[in-house]
Amino acid sequence: MAHTFLDDIRNMHSLLRMHIRHAFKTGLAAAMAYAISSLLGSNFGIWAVISALIVMQGISVADSLQESLSRFTLMSLGALPGMLLLVVSPKNTLLLTLETFSICFLGAYLGRYGKQFTLATTAACIVLLTGMQYIPQATLLKYIMFGLTLSLEVLLGVACAISASALLWPVRLGDTLRSDIAAQCDKCAALLDTVVNAYLDHQNHVPYNQFDGLCLQIRSNRERLLKARKLEAHIYHYEYKSLELRVEAIERCMESMRALIDALNEYDEEACDPPLGPELRALADVVMRAFRRLGGKDSPEPESEIARDLTMAIDKAEARLTFLRGGHTLNRMPLHRILQLYTFYQVLRHLSEALLLSMRNLQALNGQSGAGAN
Repeated sequence: MAHTFLDDIRNMHSLLRMHIRHAFKTGLAAAMAYAISSLLGSNFGIWAVISALIVMQGISVADSLQESLSRFTLMSLGALPGMLLLVVSPKNTLLLTLETFSICFLGAYLGRYGKQFTLATTAACIVLLTGMQYIPQATLLKYIMFGLTLSLEVLLGVACAISASALLWPVRLGDTLRSDIAAQCDKCAALLDTVVNAYLDHQNHVPYNQFDGLCLQIRSNRERLLKARKLEAHIYHYEYKSLELRVEAIERCMESMRALIDALNEYDEEACDPPLGPELRALADVVMRAFRRLGGKDSPEPESEIARDLTMAIDKAEARLTFLRGGHTLNRMPLHRILQLYTFYQVLRHLSEALLLSMRNLQALNGQSGAGAN
């Protein structure tokens, strides 16, 4: 079934609840970082708080882990040259100004190769300027201890942020991606219904902007899947193979949906009633059901009613095409209308076969998981 207004209200409440929880976790992580730093007697607890806030910018656990690795590694790498500059630099305002310019210039230029270079040079600049302010006497040991203290403060903030993100109402990127794919499958089904109706209703055009937003969402699935497997797999056990099968299926279907809209909008000539209309409508209805079943939380079953209906709808369309070819009905149509008709049929058939294969692979994977559990 398509989403209703009540479903949208529930989704809004769920999203609001998630953001409120994340705001609470962010405040808790910052407070923990400051409290622990104060108990340890550190004078640089602000760096622990700042690190915790930076790590908590992402809502999911994977985002927090990614930011924490980047934050601590780059801060540690930047602290080393910062300490060296503290040792060799005299406490002179003009020279410090020139060094600040040089470090920031270098970081901005190297930023073309990646933001990690900018962050590392920023850390070096922070260590240099902060060290000059808090350490009046230039002793090598004090400079080294200062750099180590800042690195430990960053590590403390990172640890507090990861603990709050992973232990308190964790938002797993894998779960979020699974929900997004379900919504994308529902949108694909709705878009397919719109395109097929437009084709059967004398080839009315469908604006491309109805497809572009969905296309961007689907393209981001692969990146988020790799991110979840790379980071969250170290903390949580998750069936990523099932998620990967769904990502691949929705990617293949996206390409086919694009071909449907291109075939529909390509011609502006006189409209006609497609001779294969009822068969295409029946096949599209079953494909829409398969879309929603693929995105559902229950395990798809290839020998279910959907699989049988797909096979029956394809057989009926094939039989109708054979009859039309035998009666020379297609020969009386303009060539571009024949190509358009075959495009719609072939794309719908490809969609049905791709969805059916995905459901079979998912069922086989679920069977293997069940056997392993036993």
